[in-house]
Amino acid sequence: MKNALVWMSKARSTVKTMFGMPDYEKYLEHHNATHPDQEPLNERDFYLQRLKERYDSGEVTRCC
Repeated sequence: MKNALVWMSKARSTVKTMFGMPDYEKYLEHHNATHPDQEPLNERDFYLQRLKERYDSGEVTRCC
């Protein structure tokens, strides 16, 4: 059962990455490892920041 949950978690993360969706759990792991003295963003603010970084660059990112 535990192996299935680990596999599903990794599959979910892979699919989200393929579609360009940020992974909040990975962000928390990284943040806690590298910035333990700082408060991480909540999930909503994390996604809003990632959307802003992706679409507010001023560069055209489409093919046409």
